[in-house]
Amino acid sequence: MSHTAVIVDDEPPARAKLARFLDEIDDFRLVGEAASVEEAIALASTATPDVLYLDVQLGARSGFEVIDGLRGQASPLIVFTTAYSEHAVRAFEVQAIDYLLKPFDRERFRHSIERTRAALLKPDRGDVDERIRRLLAALPGRPPATSRILVRDGDRAFFIDSESIEKVSAAGNYVEVQAGGKVHLVRETLANFVAQLDAGEFLRVHRSHVVRMGFIVELRPLFHGDYELVLRDGQVLTLSRRYKALLPDRIRQRL
Repeated sequence: MSHTAVIVDDEPPARAKLARFLDEIDDFRLVGEAASVEEAIALASTATPDVLYLDVQLGARSGFEVIDGLRGQASPLIVFTTAYSEHAVRAFEVQAIDYLLKPFDRERFRHSIERTRAALLKPDRGDVDERIRRLLAALPGRPPATSRILVRDGDRAFFIDSESIEKVSAAGNYVEVQAGGKVHLVRETLANFVAQLDAGEFLRVHRSHVVRMGFIVELRPLFHGDYELVLRDGQVLTLSRRYKALLPDRIRQRL
């Protein structure tokens, strides 16, 4: 099975090095290179790569703008490449599939390939979307989350306060938005809808469910590191080990 990759870096020598290392990997194929935010968004939108090697700093702009520009599209796995110090990288290490700290060597690159290959074999990519959502929300200077969100009910369109949202669930091509005890059906992907919410207030607890932290009243341990979540209205959801790893430190360390 062959996986496709795109390299985004504003420095030609850095792109050439990555391309050379990728060429040595039989099951990965380079399908394009970009040097700017605009080029990267256009290329990733048309090539739809499995993996995006993304430089954090693109001239005066940020590689995170590329991630923003790809919202609503098929999400590639992100491997950051950066000249930042290791200390600075730790803040988002757990949010990405991997990072390559420049200057990296062939051995470090091959280790990254192993992690990426394993991630590509997972059928569910929901945790990838959640990692990216939390990464973007943690960046300094990010605009605040949307306070009012437009929903539709038949021919009606009206706003609900994001503070009233208790739970959001995937439902085919729609999401079910539970707010104030009512459920609204919105034609949007779960990832796109949740991107409008405060990542510090809402937790992805399952590939199909995102819940406001204040709406959770109890966590009950199950087998193999899984938990049951009891919500204020009596609903019970399962928190798997996979999504437990994405919980904020202040919660995860107490479980």
